[in-house]
Amino acid sequence: MSWRWALARRVATLVGGGTGGGPGAAQAQRLFSSSGALLGRLPPAPPQIRNKVVGCRGAAFVNSRWLHDATQCQTRQDGVSRAEEQQDPFELVADELSILGNRLRSMVVAEVPKLESAAEYFFKVGAEGKRFRPTVLLLMASALKFPIPESTDVGVFSILASKLRTRQQNIAEITEMIHVASLLHDDVLDDADTRRGVTSLNCIMGNKLSVLAGDFLLSRACVALAALGNTEVVSLMATAVGHLVTGETMQMSTSREQRRSMEYYLQKTYYKTASLISNSCKAVAILAGHTAEVSVLAYEYGRNLGLAFQLIDDVLDFTGTSASLGKGSLSDIRHGIITAPMLYAMEEFPQLQDVVDQGFDNPANVEIALDYLQKSRGIERTKELAQEHVNLAVKAIEALPDSDDEDVLISRRALIDITQRVITRTK
Repeated sequence: MSWRWALARRVATLVGGGTGGGPGAAQAQRLFSSSGALLGRLPPAPPQIRNKVVGCRGAAFVNSRWLHDATQCQTRQDGVSRAEEQQDPFELVADELSILGNRLRSMVVAEVPKLESAAEYFFKVGAEGKRFRPTVLLLMASALKFPIPESTDVGVFSILASKLRTRQQNIAEITEMIHVASLLHDDVLDDADTRRGVTSLNCIMGNKLSVLAGDFLLSRACVALAALGNTEVVSLMATAVGHLVTGETMQMSTSREQRRSMEYYLQKTYYKTASLISNSCKAVAILAGHTAEVSVLAYEYGRNLGLAFQLIDDVLDFTGTSASLGKGSLSDIRHGIITAPMLYAMEEFPQLQDVVDQGFDNPANVEIALDYLQKSRGIERTKELAQEHVNLAVKAIEALPDSDDEDVLISRRALIDITQRVITRTK
């Protein structure tokens, strides 16, 4: 019998609480089947670490930080647990984001120096942006940890913890590469001159190299995906890339009726913004061996968070400044792109439809449209719609299986906190 199979049976027995199996055994089997390359020849955790963790109720194995965090899961002397404290979601994963940034820079090394320089443009220190998507995915990975029974051999699970967390970090890296590739391509299509508060790559190196740099990032993402060895995850991420292309095409080629349709706008928004983060959240759950129900909850969180994010982005295009946004304000309407605030304004003032049909090549039409928007509730109604999606994202997190593990609870609270930051952000 191979050592891998023996270890797999040992995990199933431990999680199930005996040789007869149990609900934990099914989880262990899903974990092994969902991650064929998960286990490596790693030494067991040192005895002093094992003793610390076994003595801490509610430790979990899906986070590489659990060996450290488990030693801190006691309630503070003032009676306030770590899970009840308000913590910055980005600070919770700051160390991992730093590691992720270094790995991304190493992953875009190319034989041709100019291509490498272009591909790493938005991965350089100080130009990485908020790294919103990797933060969400790392927190989702922590929020979906499985519990370990107190009698479990911690050394076995420490192997799983390290390997699985690395694979979930890989999803965050892949997602960020796909996202940046889409930004490079979008800036060419939109003829943008700024991005993330700096000059856009197409303005510095030209459209051709920008397109090639985006293609190169997609190729690197494909290599990283293949290394995961999970066809379901590969299919999810490939679908998200296809949606990015579909959404951009929908934006470029709209009929008169489609430009007036909120349904069409929301479908396009899902493809362009929400599909990548939602399918990535689902991929994180699948790699951890979760059930279909839990994977769907992770997906729904990402979907509604992504939609709310874009709705607020569309509001800020009208209310923000170029300096705060890191890109030009009013860029959508100047490119003839009709978003939720203007769609709601057209509902209130049907005469605005004629202006929209004429297009916005004439600056006078831009001013007319903005005047109608100011008189309407378009901005307020868009914010209200974003809040509805935020509420759905919160419900998805609240519907996850119960846990008394503090690291899980902290991560879930952070995911909820992120939804509020999306609603209240000004850039």
